Amino acid sequence: MDAKELFRNAQRFFVEGRHKESIEAFGKSIEAGERTEIAFLSRGVAYLKIEDTDRAIEDFSTVIGMNDRNFRAYFYRGTAYMRKEDFKSAIADFDKTIELKPDHGAAFFARGTAYAQTGNEYEASRNRRRP
Repeated sequence: MDAKELFRNAQRFFVEGRHKESIEAFGKSIEAGERTEIAFLSRGVAYLKIEDTDRAIEDFSTVIGMNDRNFRAYFYRGTAYMRKEDFKSAIADFDKTIELKPDHGAAFFARGTAYAQTGNEYEASRNRRRP
């Protein structure tokens, strides 16, 4: 099986909710040469689904290293940081998401939630009312 086929299998596993199998298949596709943003991003999301936040952060950081304009990688990494209760890092990633995609409503809400966790109610309420 070539890298593209392995990648398609990984996507199918992911859609079917078979996240651990999708992680393994994404890994095999990456090893076989499918070293693309979407492969790492997808595997990172699968890691989030099984609550392996450290590996998710690694994959999202890899995507950012490949393309520092990938707003999805910043958003998902911010979400992973939220799960780790690293609110400062989460806010920084949500800031970058919003900088790259100013109409990303979920990023405003997530940033507001992160601010609330730090006790900054002013910024929390300001962000929750955005688009």
